[in-house]
Amino acid sequence: MYTPAVFRSDDPDWIFAHVERHDFGLLVSATPLTVSHLPFQLVRPRGDAPARLVCHVARANPHWQAFAGQGAEALAVFQGPHAYVSSSWYGAQPSVPTWNYDAVQAVGLATLIEDPAEIAVQMRAMAAAYEPTPGFDMDAQPVDYMAKMFRGLVGINLEVRQWTGKRKQSQNRPPADRIAVAAALEARGDHAAAAALREANGLA
Repeated sequence: MYTPAVFRSDDPDWIFAHVERHDFGLLVSATPLTVSHLPFQLVRPRGDAPARLVCHVARANPHWQAFAGQGAEALAVFQGPHAYVSSSWYGAQPSVPTWNYDAVQAVGLATLIEDPAEIAVQMRAMAAAYEPTPGFDMDAQPVDYMAKMFRGLVGINLEVRQWTGKRKQSQNRPPADRIAVAAALEARGDHAAAAALREANGLA
């Protein structure tokens, strides 16, 4: 990801929070070039252990085969708020329109999780995070039925070796332009994009 220094974020707290907030991302592998749209669970680093991203695909999805055996390099992408920015909002001219956005990329070795017990743990964590109360109760389902469901899934574990965080939020513009862009985004109803710009620039 092209990331000029003015837009780069190396803050792990921001990177991890972004991934947890925007956890429906893209998993990309190179041979063959394949993309899957998936929910991810972030396992934050503990001690000497690096951060991991855990996801799963249907066994019918051939993407998992790219990671069989010793695994393969993969890329995960997480996009956050984004918005078109009109140059008419700037005080400093001449200027041209652009697009503001937050994004995080993670690169690492992806390996398979095929133990049904481990997949069950992953599914239980996802249900705990997203299900309403009352909602889907895994323990209330027939055991044979759930075992069949787990056999139909393949888990993927991405051990992250490199994170890239990008906050393209008008930091290259004069302070007055940043304030004006945030106000214009709010007026247009792009509240998440306006909030991201303010946060990236330390604006109240």
